[in-house]
Formats: sequence, C-alpha cells, structure tokens
Amino acid sequence: MDKQIEDKIRGLVSKFYLLRTKEGSEDFDKIWQELNAEIPLEERREAGRILREAMQEARERRKRTDVDVRTGMGDLCDVLSLSYIAQHYFQKDRSWLAQRINGNIVNGKPCAFTESELEILKFALNDIKSKLSETILNIK
Repeated sequence: MDKQIEDKIRGLVSKFYLLRTKEGSEDFDKIWQELNAEIPLEERREAGRILREAMQEARERRKRTDVDVRTGMGDLCDVLSLSYIAQHYFQKDRSWLAQRINGNIVNGKPCAFTESELEILKFALNDIKSKLSETILNIK
C-alpha cells in the first residue's frame, strides 16, 4: 500500500472527534468517502487492517478518566509504597503515580491512566500480592 494513503488512514483516526456532532459526522463521512475513493479496490482489505490497528493504538493511548482507581484501592494507598510501585513498574516518580490514582488536575486536565498503564498497575498489584503470599508462607 502507498505510504501516503497509509498515513491518511492513520490520520483519519485523529478525526474521530468529529463524530460527536451531526455536522461533524457529515464532515467525517466526506473525508472518509474521499479517502476511500483513493484506495484501489484490491487494497481495501489492507486499508481496513491499518485502520483497525490505528484505532487500537488510539484506544490504548486514551486516558481512562471513567476509572476511579483511588476508590478501588481504598486503604491500600496508605499501606503500599507508591514510590516503589512508581519506580519499579512504571519507571516514574511517586508524584506521577499519585496524580493518576487521585485524578489530580494538572495543566487544566485530569490525570488518568491509559489502558496499558492500568494493565501495568494490575500486574504490579498482583506481583506484590505474590510476594506477600510467599513471605507469609515463609514465616514460621
């Protein structure tokens, strides 16, 4: 597939915000029709695959402001070392992790985890759970 068309397909994902309104939806449809006319019939399957990949990448980058991590963690924030989790699992500092857990407003935007960051947090908590379980079993 032509690199220029591939770039246009990936750029289309950045215009999904237009779908929020009726006028924007009409604009998006026009953009999609123009792009679709440029893609040869035999390359449309490949174009669909590229569009799906770009949409998946966009979903992974999207901040999950709908997830309330602070409430979900409850007292664990007081029990666990957020510095340890931030440094060992995210390679960030404690304040970065605390901002996301608490949903702080930074530069006018609420901090939130992305999908991939939530997966890392889940992994970190499971890893700590395993370490605690091993320690409990070793205490005699």
